[in-house]
Amino acid sequence: MPKTNTSSQIHVLSKKEGMELLDKQAMRYLHMSGKEFIEAWREGKFDTSSENPEVTRVAMLLPLAE
Repeated sequence: MPKTNTSSQIHVLSKKEGMELLDKQAMRYLHMSGKEFIEAWREGKFDTSSENPEVTRVAMLLPLAE
């Protein structure tokens, strides 16, 4: 029987680390900065009625950066 690792660790991101992650993913998926994404999101510039996996991937990170 394989041995399981029971000593898992959780790293809680700081706001700065969260923003860095959001910025990286916004650039990767949407070719815009994290700041640009947040502004566009707040202004309702994304169509949230249709599934857009790239927008969803980045939007899920918003709580980490705000």
